Amino acid sequence: MKTYLLVLLATLFLFSCYPARYVHAPLIISGIEKKGDHTISGSFSTTTDTKNFNINGSYAISNHLIVQSSYTNRDDYSTENYNYTTQGGALDFAIGYTNNSIKKRFYVESFLGYGFGEVNNTNLESTSSYANFKYDKIFSQFNFNLKLNTDLSKSNYFSLHFPIRLEYLNYNKIAFSNFGRNSLEYLSENPTIFIFSIGKTLSYNLENATVSLFGTYHSPTTAVSFFTFGNAYIGFGVHWRNFLKKKKRTN
Repeated sequence: MKTYLLVLLATLFLFSCYPARYVHAPLIISGIEKKGDHTISGSFSTTTDTKNFNINGSYAISNHLIVQSSYTNRDDYSTENYNYTTQGGALDFAIGYTNNSIKKRFYVESFLGYGFGEVNNTNLESTSSYANFKYDKIFSQFNFNLKLNTDLSKSNYFSLHFPIRLEYLNYNKIAFSNFGRNSLEYLSENPTIFIFSIGKTLSYNLENATVSLFGTYHSPTTAVSFFTFGNAYIGFGVHWRNFLKKKKRTN
């Protein structure tokens, strides 16, 4: 038992020493109800040291089938373990299923997708010290959603969402020099990993827009995302529905 515990602690320490090597995309809730519905949403975080944002869109090709895409950009400066800049981006595509409708309070969304991205870390004290990554992935996501309104004919209501995502990553490029050598050599020899993410979102829904507060926890991995606290982060998002047409709700 002690041996297993030591191995676990050593693994967590090793992974904590990695430079940023992955861009987390937000766990997206579409909220689509019927064929022709479309949404676009985004989040951003910008300061003197960061220029980070995500934009994503969904479209219902039928009452139950959804196509979805998402782009996440990262450009910031970190002093957590090293003095370095991190720049990267990730693009995801997915097809999904929903049983949502205007009359349902509880509904489920599921997605299966493919994505790719890259992250480049450069030490500010020496440009010869760097760690760059490129990867692709497949992923699945399930969203469990509950509308808190008692009158389903009203368009203004609160809702709760519980998304879960599992991703299988393959690193097809790992290039580094004088930057976390031991841990990166291990990753070079084992370039495939699983990442598990779980979140909780509270939303307030209007006729054609939704404002959300969300929190997400990721399986141990040094990644880049918005407002990060270790392996968890929180954020805010705005979500526009059917902006190309006026949505009509029916009983």
